[in-house]
Amino acid sequence: MKLIIAEKPSVAKDIGSVLGATQKQNGYFEGNGYKVAYAYGHLVEISNPQATSKWIEDPLPMLGEFDLIPKKSGMAQLNVLKKLLFEASEIICATDAGREGELIFRYIYAWAGCKKPFKRLWISSLTPTAIKEGFAKLKPAADYDDLYHAAKARSESDWYVGINATRALTLAVNNREVFSLGRVQTPTLAIVCRRYLENKNFVSEPFFTLALKTQKGGTQFVIKPSQKFPTNEAAEAIKNGLSGVEYYTVKKVSKKEKTEAQPLLYDLTALQKKASSKYGITPDKTLEIAQKLYESKFITYPRTGSQYVSVDVYDTIRRLISACLPLDLGINTSYYRNTGASFYLQANGVPLSKRSVDNSKVTDHHAILPTDVTPDLDSLSKPEKVIYTMIVARMFEAFHLPCIKDVTEVKIDVTTIGDCKVTGSVMKQAGWREVLMSDQTADETEAEKSDEETALPQMAAGDLLPNEGVDIIADKTKPKPLLTDATLLGYMETAGKEIEDEAVKEGVKDCGLGTPATRDSVITTLIERHYIVREKKKLIPTEKGLATYKIVKEKTIASPELTGTWEKKLLEMSLGKCEYGEFMQKIKIYTTSLVDELSAVENVSVKSQRTLEMEAMPLCPKCKTKHVRLFQKGIGCSDRECGFVIWRKVASKELTDGQLKIFVEKGQTSVIKGFTSTKTGKEFSASLKLKDDFTTEFIFDNSKKKKLTNK
Repeated sequence: MKLIIAEKPSVAKDIGSVLGATQKQNGYFEGNGYKVAYAYGHLVEISNPQATSKWIEDPLPMLGEFDLIPKKSGMAQLNVLKKLLFEASEIICATDAGREGELIFRYIYAWAGCKKPFKRLWISSLTPTAIKEGFAKLKPAADYDDLYHAAKARSESDWYVGINATRALTLAVNNREVFSLGRVQTPTLAIVCRRYLENKNFVSEPFFTLALKTQKGGTQFVIKPSQKFPTNEAAEAIKNGLSGVEYYTVKKVSKKEKTEAQPLLYDLTALQKKASSKYGITPDKTLEIAQKLYESKFITYPRTGSQYVSVDVYDTIRRLISACLPLDLGINTSYYRNTGASFYLQANGVPLSKRSVDNSKVTDHHAILPTDVTPDLDSLSKPEKVIYTMIVARMFEAFHLPCIKDVTEVKIDVTTIGDCKVTGSVMKQAGWREVLMSDQTADETEAEKSDEETALPQMAAGDLLPNEGVDIIADKTKPKPLLTDATLLGYMETAGKEIEDEAVKEGVKDCGLGTPATRDSVITTLIERHYIVREKKKLIPTEKGLATYKIVKEKTIASPELTGTWEKKLLEMSLGKCEYGEFMQKIKIYTTSLVDELSAVENVSVKSQRTLEMEAMPLCPKCKTKHVRLFQKGIGCSDRECGFVIWRKVASKELTDGQLKIFVEKGQTSVIKGFTSTKTGKEFSASLKLKDDFTTEFIFDNSKKKKLTNK
């Protein structure tokens, strides 16, 4: 009997359906000589025998060897897997093809005490074709030993650093509140706090600029000198000096063709950044949706850090484009449709761009692509359709023609000011930009927008441009904006460095904080541990977060660069370029010095998180004496005798902490999207209002009300 172990039941079912193992048994699928079993993610964890619940009695640092212990919730399935492992004639690891997937299987295998050889299934999508091809090319387990060692080192180093640092600081501060620290978590918190304090402490200074109005051939435009004036009086003096100037003189006109290369395909971080900045979808939600689309066979493996595909995958792109062309996604695919049948049928058909093709930049997995299995779009939720559309549209963009513009630069002599420059452009070939041309402006951030996007009238050296007035524009210096999910992910990619150049950014991605597959969970952890909060799209540190940052900001554990160095070493280990033992020895030395660093921290007065939370919450609207508190399923009075509660899940919509808090404070929310009617199954938008009897009701734009009683 051949045993296959997948990471989840749904994946096991997909594999079983391809292999003919479709008979459901207790914990696995059986048939055609196969048993396809499954885990539920991490069923086995590491534990250090030195760590007890009595912190004060545990000597630091704790650097002992680890035991493997089963999760209590997964014990029944683990026993099934152990029995199957010892019965099997052949074993195939089919957990997710990545670092954590490898660890999930290896820990189960080791905990069970299995010594049998096994093979590895390595695939990037769950389509029947990909599964069949994967089983035809099974790899020896030894090919992935380096990946396992990197996964094991990541798990153990996070334990050593996190547990020892947390206990050392908590004991040193001597506070009832636990100060949770981590190898990736703490430098990420430092990035958020540093930006927040820079923003908060920024002293804005006023300045003034000039806008010189002119025209040529009836086309009006504005000349904006680069000079900034500290006072309105200084700007006014220049304006007055120009009052007697009748014309400005064109000194030089230069034209050049500018090519904008196609965007690279999405890796997970790039997908999360765009989904957050454009659609307000949080990184953890984006990954959840992408994982679901992957398990539904609609996209390739999403937990990838590469924005490139290999040459052999490039050869399949025409087939993927052909499969996605009939989809009504609201994007412009006319270029691909207009190329005609030769695009698909001739070996030398219309060439696709190779900007996203580079074998050397594809490691475990290639960039995220749609598969040739396409969904019924009506079956997707709105967020699922958004993420799927983003992935399909990016494929159409990435393999399209480049965008070409004719850029004109005009140098103009302005009396009393000197030479001023005006730039404009005309689209010569939309290329990849036509795919999302309808919302291209909305798709770009302010930093991405170009001053060249306006066309200028025809001009030549020696032309005289009339002075048609001068405006003074008052402005002030602005701080760097607070971080959002999208911008924080960008900083995590580059270990906290501000890098605009894409080529340079690509070069340091291996030194980032965490991996594309884990960055969203780091942000979520910081929120769950009350270090940061989301206010609309902004990430704001809490009082506890700032207090923690104040203590550790000069310590090595808060250094993004150091953490980025560790991450690079883990990547090198997965490629066989770094030894597990050597890495862990350095981690132990670092942990020892870190404990010494944190143990020397002086006592700091910090309110407990429970006190901070209670002070920040509104009074209960029912008893009006106690504060309400947030809990997993809703919000309610901290006095159980009062009984006031509002449930988090309303009409299949999960309300956020912020929405629940506003509901209690104001008695009514703003319009919330995404409720689902139990009768029709359709989504609708409405406000929620608190009634006099402290039940809730929907308030619609047409003033109709639908009662929703909390019981």
